[in-house]
Amino acid sequence: MRKVTWLRRLGLVSAVVAAGLATTSVAAHADGYDTPRSATADGAGSTYAAGLASAEQRARQAVLAVGHDCTPGTYYTYMIYSSPGGGTWVFRSTHYAVCVD
Repeated sequence: MRKVTWLRRLGLVSAVVAAGLATTSVAAHADGYDTPRSATADGAGSTYAAGLASAEQRARQAVLAVGHDCTPGTYYTYMIYSSPGGGTWVFRSTHYAVCVD
């Protein structure tokens, strides 16, 4: 009977981990979500929250207009204008998602 060395055990564990990672990436694309999409849109509102929500909603709608079904994705949003009295808030939002092609 062979004695299992530390190096051989490390090699076996590495092979199992590599096989698991390869299987995971194939499974992630098996559901059809394999097309990255993004869109940028501006939105405005009379409050900070309304302006932010408007920009993110418009960016999400632009992504969904070209993708059949998309993951929730992520947003990158920043303010581009605020009126001196705070009555108008304008934001620009970019939405990144993975969609079914």
